[in-house]
Amino acid sequence: MVTPSLFRRFVPTDALGAGDWAELAKVSFIGSYKPGQVLFHRGEPARTNVYLLRGSVELVSEQGVRVVAADSPEARHAIAEGARRASTGTCVSEAEALFVDRDRLDLYLTWAQTGEVEVSELDPADESDWLGCLLRHPALHRIPPGNIAQILACVEQVEAGPGELVIRQGDAGDFYYVVTAGECAVLRQEPGGSDVQALGRVGPGEGFGEEALVSGEPRNATVRAESHVRLARLAAADFHRLLQEPLLARVGIKAAPADAQWIDVRTEAEYARGSLVGALNLPLRELRERAAELDSDLPVVAFCDTGRRSASATFLLRERGFEVAYIDGGVPVERLGG
Repeated sequence: MVTPSLFRRFVPTDALGAGDWAELAKVSFIGSYKPGQVLFHRGEPARTNVYLLRGSVELVSEQGVRVVAADSPEARHAIAEGARRASTGTCVSEAEALFVDRDRLDLYLTWAQTGEVEVSELDPADESDWLGCLLRHPALHRIPPGNIAQILACVEQVEAGPGELVIRQGDAGDFYYVVTAGECAVLRQEPGGSDVQALGRVGPGEGFGEEALVSGEPRNATVRAESHVRLARLAAADFHRLLQEPLLARVGIKAAPADAQWIDVRTEAEYARGSLVGALNLPLRELRERAAELDSDLPVVAFCDTGRRSASATFLLRERGFEVAYIDGGVPVERLGG
């Protein structure tokens, strides 16, 4: 387990605050090595920054050979920086190294150095830390860094008491929400019926309200505060500009990855009439609960007959860490057996 205060020793993690260190520790790890073991190879993709904690490492690159010791000033910096490893690192003695997720570190540095919010003052134990909750939201890890400062400037903090409705089924979409403290229930009433179905709950770091914004359709569920909740919300126009566009990848049928999982997000009744061969039916309304049925290591292609529902599905799955694109304009009905 990585102790957050360990980041104080290194550059540029020393520029972050305690709240960021606590989050960064969750996506970092320490490895122990014997003499002669290789930490990394020259030319391989660098998904982590590597910091030497103990021992010494020989680095062999085009520029030659050099040895870095853990107690040297050079060891305050990552011994393998850049998108690809510029050298091969081999342990000269017994060694320990800290591996820090490169993308996440870059994200936290961007947050910390933008605008008026002092991330260094955040308390990681404080559940009302709205910025920390936003940082935990997976969608924000997948947008261009330049959008982050704009989101900070646009986001608004609101509160709701127990039993208060945050959004109401049938209303037009106006905001996208992320829960920063407390918990909300997601409820749906079937058209023409009186029974209300509980679909699930959303807690700190989880978002809701995106489906109506992406599809342009009315809200398809009600969200009710189950306790005193704090929320960070983004107006529809800012959501479209800063979150939706960067996250919605489009693809043509013939250009889809060969190993993709194809999902038909239409209703079961529509799917029963016909679909693309090999496609799994995951109706949009069930996607939050059934996303775990997909293999997170494989790309996903979502489709429907118009592209509208599959666009909503793409955003939902991108929030959950999937590499997903949708068929722009939808798949023609005649190809779906309709």
